Amino acid sequence: MYPNRPHGSVESYIIHLLEINTRISVEELCQTFNLAPSTIRKKLAKLEEQGLLIRTHGGALSIDSNRDEPIDKKSMVNIPQKKAIAAAAMEFINNGDIISLGGGSTIAELCIYIKKLNRSIVLTDSITIADIISRNKNIEVRINTGIVKSRTGCVVGPDADLLFRGQPADKAFISCESFSMSKGVGSENILVGEVERNMLRYAQEKYVLCDSSKLNKDSVFTLVAANEITALITDDDADPYYINELQEAGLKVVVAPGFYPRRTTWGK
Repeated sequence: MYPNRPHGSVESYIIHLLEINTRISVEELCQTFNLAPSTIRKKLAKLEEQGLLIRTHGGALSIDSNRDEPIDKKSMVNIPQKKAIAAAAMEFINNGDIISLGGGSTIAELCIYIKKLNRSIVLTDSITIADIISRNKNIEVRINTGIVKSRTGCVVGPDADLLFRGQPADKAFISCESFSMSKGVGSENILVGEVERNMLRYAQEKYVLCDSSKLNKDSVFTLVAANEITALITDDDADPYYINELQEAGLKVVVAPGFYPRRTTWGK
């Protein structure tokens, strides 16, 4: 039924089809992948266990094609922390760098600084980020191709990572839904996660911007292992004991100073 299926895992393409069609049958999936019904059912069962779809009689249903919160809603949460993280991240960026940027409100804060650069190239999977950066005519902005998720402005799909494969970046910066030493960098959306996983994979340096509210938590999809990133950048509202654990495990952690009320009691 889908003769032009691109390369990639069967599971990720099933999620892609559900993003577009909301519902799909086992029979259609068998024709698409040339797999036996029993194999398809096992894959659907696995994806259902991960909370990524709902199995129905004879097929599957999208659990929520809009899992993500809109960026304008996210931008109203932990604003001082995100501004501090963005300022700290800018210390790693220079004029002339080729930079890959994910979507999200923390990256949007970073864009305030990035749009002042000269002679740089920015690659992104976010129409929101592209719009902010493109206001500087001295920066070349390239955006990937695919399907635009209306709530987040991120561009997803089976071929959405081709831009990042074709133009390796000096540095990549992404935000995340969660971070833990055991599970790594987490996302709540497998489609966005797949694109930004490759964004990191093809960059020489990989930076993860994560406010303290997301530390020591897990998500449904892991973008990259903790030991594969160049640095984690967080805010100084983070539990210092947990930061120390991360550093002792060999992870580079940048704690951004900020001027905002901080917790004084941990674990409450």
